Amino acid sequence: MTTFPVSVVIFPPTTQKVLQGIKEAEEAGIPRAWVPSWPVGPDGFSIVAAAAVQTNKIELATGIAITYPTHPLARANQALVMGELAPHRFRLGIGASHKPAIEGTYGLKFGKPLSHTREYIAVLRGMLWEGRVDLDGEYYQVHAELPAGVTPPRTPIVVAALRRNMLHLAGEMADGAMLIWSPPSYVRSVAIPTMEEGARQTNRPRPPLSVSAPIVLTKDFGIVRKIAQSAFAVYSSFPTYHQLFKEAGYPLNADNTLTDELIHELFLYGDENTIRQRLYALHEAGADEIATTINPHDPSRSHHTILEILASL
Repeated sequence: MTTFPVSVVIFPPTTQKVLQGIKEAEEAGIPRAWVPSWPVGPDGFSIVAAAAVQTNKIELATGIAITYPTHPLARANQALVMGELAPHRFRLGIGASHKPAIEGTYGLKFGKPLSHTREYIAVLRGMLWEGRVDLDGEYYQVHAELPAGVTPPRTPIVVAALRRNMLHLAGEMADGAMLIWSPPSYVRSVAIPTMEEGARQTNRPRPPLSVSAPIVLTKDFGIVRKIAQSAFAVYSSFPTYHQLFKEAGYPLNADNTLTDELIHELFLYGDENTIRQRLYALHEAGADEIATTINPHDPSRSHHTILEILASL
């Protein structure tokens, strides 16, 4: 069978739990770990920096670092540290998050997230790849260059993308896209073609697409349903997901919960062979990398079993 990259997504809190999870993934042979950041809570970027000095070979990625609260030049300065601590094994995943989080929690103006993200990437690209940037944009006016003796680490920049405009932008100017809560039909019919269109616009190959895949090692759909609804509750108030599911052909229930059909598409569950087959099916739908979230209902057994499945692919 064809092999393809798989990774693990480990959510804080706590910081120690995430660090331990990254070390376990490295020991199991998993090639990459993503650490997200919530609008409020332990910072994923800080955690991967700590992980950089506690690991040797596993690739580390922010998945995602929220853009609005942190100036892109400050974010580039952080990435320079990772370029030294973990050379060639760090990916900078960024994303605009959602209006309720940015305006309701941070009190910052959300504005035009597409234009904002375009300028954010431009600053990161200039500093981390070229060593200088001169940008007079709508959101950022940045004129800077790296000091003598500092070499641009050429850090891959990955964009969190859900809808067509952001997927197009990722294809146009990023080094990859991260897509979450997306059924295979959306990956195949929307995400891949849209990224390809963006890449053609700048005359370059389509960058890789990482697709999230929650895994539950059980045949009991009742357990899967409970885990799925609990996991989605934090996202249910964001209109972007409602629109995505509707476009994919799986609109939410009237109470903004996931339908059983959608849960079946989003969550990889069953026995070991079934989960392995579902991973291959998602890859065949267009996912270049599958970023798995392990949702153990029996932590003593399923966590390590799933790591073994991932390492075998």
